[in-house]
Amino acid sequence: MRLVMASLAALMAATAPAAAQTLGEAMVTAVETNPSLAAQRQRLRATRETLPQALSAALPQISVTGLAVAADRDAEDPLLETDREETWTASANVSQLLFGSGRVVAATRAARAQIAGAVADYEQTRQTLLLDVTRAYANVRQSLQVVSARETTVSNLTRLYEFAQAQFEVGVVTRTDVEQARARLAQARTQLVQAQGALAASVQAYQRLVGRPPSDLAPAPATEGLPSDLGAAMAIAEENSPVLIGALADTRLADANVDAAAAQGRLNMTLEAGQQRGADFDVDDSETSTDSLGVRVTIPLFRGGEIRSRTRQQRALRAASNLDLAAAQRAVEESVTNAWTGLTSARAAVESAREQVDAAELAYEGVTLEQETGLRSTVEVLDQEQDLLNARLALAQAERDLVVAERQLLAAVGTLDVPPGGGAADQDDDLRGR
Repeated sequence: MRLVMASLAALMAATAPAAAQTLGEAMVTAVETNPSLAAQRQRLRATRETLPQALSAALPQISVTGLAVAADRDAEDPLLETDREETWTASANVSQLLFGSGRVVAATRAARAQIAGAVADYEQTRQTLLLDVTRAYANVRQSLQVVSARETTVSNLTRLYEFAQAQFEVGVVTRTDVEQARARLAQARTQLVQAQGALAASVQAYQRLVGRPPSDLAPAPATEGLPSDLGAAMAIAEENSPVLIGALADTRLADANVDAAAAQGRLNMTLEAGQQRGADFDVDDSETSTDSLGVRVTIPLFRGGEIRSRTRQQRALRAASNLDLAAAQRAVEESVTNAWTGLTSARAAVESAREQVDAAELAYEGVTLEQETGLRSTVEVLDQEQDLLNARLALAQAERDLVVAERQLLAAVGTLDVPPGGGAADQDDDLRGR
C-alpha cells in the first residue's frame, strides 16, 4: 500500500502545474499535437494532390531530349584505321489532348470524390479524437472524485473505529462492534488504493491523447449547440455526419470510375508537334533539322475483353458503394438515436444522484448523532456510511456520463468541435477548405 501511495504522490506532483486546465484547452492541445491526427492530416494533403494530377492530362505535355553518341567501327583488317563517329541529336516535342472521350472529366470527378472522402475521414478522426479527449478528461475528474470520496470514507471509518474502541473499553459495546468497524476500515483502505491506481491509469490515458499530463482540471461547461429534439438531431446528421459524407463521396468516386473504365475503349485524339536537330561533331555543315506536326487518333478495336470486364467490375463496385451508403445511413440513425437516449438518461441520472447525495449526507449525520446517544448501533452507522459513499460514487459517475453524453451526441451528428477561437480549429478549417 505504501508503494502505491508513494507512486501516486509522485505522479500527482508531476501532473500539477499551477494553472488550471479546461476541457477546451485540452481539445485544442490534442488537435495540435496528437500524432494520429497529424498523420491523417498528411494523408489528406497527399490526397489533395490527385486533383492537379488528373487535370494535368488536359494540359500541354512538353518534353526536351538530348543525345550525344561516340561510335567506333572496327574493320577486320588490322591495317585499316578504325572509323569513329561522334554525333549529337536534340529534340523538343509538344502534345495536346484534343478529345479523350471523357477520360479527363472522369479522372477529375474521381479526384474530387477522393478528396471529399479524405476530408470526411479526417473529420471523423478529428471528432473521434475530441470525443476520446472528453472521455479522458471526464475520467480523470471522476477518478479524482472517487479518490476523494474514498479518502473521506477512510477518515470517517477511522473515527468510527476509534470511537468503537473507546466504547468497548468502558463496556458500552462488545468486541464484535470493534471488529466490524476494523473490517470496514481495512476494506475502505484497500478500495482507496484501488481508486488511486485507477486514477493513475486515467492520467496516463489523458497524457497519451493530449500530449501532456492533466493539471487542475476545471469542471466541463455545459455543451452549446445541442439539438433540441431527436428529429432535429437526425436532420443535422444528414448534413454534417462525416460517415454519411464519406459514403456519399465513395458513391461519386464509383460513378467516376465506371465512366473512366468505359472511356478506355473510346476514341482518343491528340495534337502532336516536334522539332529534331542533329549533326556530326567532326563534320562542318552537317546539322540537319526536322519539324513535324500531326494529329494522332487512337481507337481500341480489340483488347481481349479487358475494357468491358473492367467496366463491369466498376459497375459492381458502384452498386456496392450504393449499398454501403444505405448501411451508413442506418448506422448513423442508430448512433444518433442511442446518443440522444444516452443524453436524456444522463441528465436524469445527475439529478437523481444529487438528491441521493443530499439525503445520504443528512442521514449519515443523523445516524452518527444518534449513535453517540446510544440510539443506533455501530453496524447501522457503518451501513449508512456505505450508503453515503455509494451516493457520492454514483454522482461522480453520473456527472462524468453527462459530460461525455453531450459530446457524444455532437459527434454522432457530426458537429463536435473545439470551442470558438481555438487556433487549432482555425488551422483545420483552412485544411478542410472551409
